Amino acid sequence: MAKFFKDSDGKLVAALGDDVATPAGCTELTANTEDAAHEKHVPVVEIERDGHVIRTRVGSTEHPMLPEHYIEWIALEAEGRLEVHYLEPGMKPATFFAGGS
Repeated sequence: MAKFFKDSDGKLVAALGDDVATPAGCTELTANTEDAAHEKHVPVVEIERDGHVIRTRVGSTEHPMLPEHYIEWIALEAEGRLEVHYLEPGMKPATFFAGGS
């Protein structure tokens, strides 16, 4: 399982494996599972087209994507791969990944 960290410059660091220690100068990132705005921060995943498309979005209520507060990326770890899609202010907080066979 991958772990995600943010370094002191705010850059994303991904580490592959379960037994990875937090790199020096980094903070571990975890998906929000408990939040006052729960409906806007928890990832929602839907499998479409008989498993060929994985649709992901952040929040059951669409998360705002303002320059001062937005979702920077969505990552998918599945079937032995790690894929990251980067987002920018003004974009929808959602993306599609290719599914399995």
